[in-house]
Amino acid sequence: RRAGWQQTEPGGEEAFAAGQPRYVCQVPFAGRSLDDIHGGLNQQWRRNIKKAEKAGVKVVRGGYEDLPAFYELYAETAERDRFIPRPLPYFQRMWTALTAEHPDRMRLYLAHHDGDTLAAATMLTVGDHVWYSYGASTSRRREVQPNNAMQWRMMTDAHELGAAVYDFRGITDTLEESNHLLGLLRFKVGAGGEAVEYLGEWDFPLNRLLHKALDLYMARR
Repeated sequence: RRAGWQQTEPGGEEAFAAGQPRYVCQVPFAGRSLDDIHGGLNQQWRRNIKKAEKAGVKVVRGGYEDLPAFYELYAETAERDRFIPRPLPYFQRMWTALTAEHPDRMRLYLAHHDGDTLAAATMLTVGDHVWYSYGASTSRRREVQPNNAMQWRMMTDAHELGAAVYDFRGITDTLEESNHLLGLLRFKVGAGGEAVEYLGEWDFPLNRLLHKALDLYMARR
């Protein structure tokens, strides 16, 4: 602060939407068996995983060629959850750059049911830290619980990779019932996660007048 940096202090869904969220949800894996992690899931999670298995939901790993299928669901999710989606080429460049470093740096998972893709997500691995980075799902057939099945497969694979933490990324900083993202918070915490606070986003205004003008523009946007 003394050097002139300013902390952005978004609240509610803006805190969730920040590029570097201040609050994230993480499931600790270090020193825990897969049975321990499964035991940390709440009752709803365990019930939904069984329901998906019984319904015949199949979770598979995808590749670069499956990114358009992921993106179709991602665009639907953006409209439903009211956020601005990144374009498809962003994810294609992301895949190319990260998998060039290591073939397992970025993974894509898709949940299928009766030939229909109902959910998809990307998973990133750096060292022993695994992130669920981008998720997407359709409103179709939600009763077969594809998201729980997909996340459990990702968590299982992350544990096999030797992860010390499974990171669900951003969460809201409010528990207000009126917040439309509260359900997403409950979903993440239900996996046995805990809230972790990071530094969040900080700005260094090179031109204070232009910085103020940008703040006003973003607020109106």
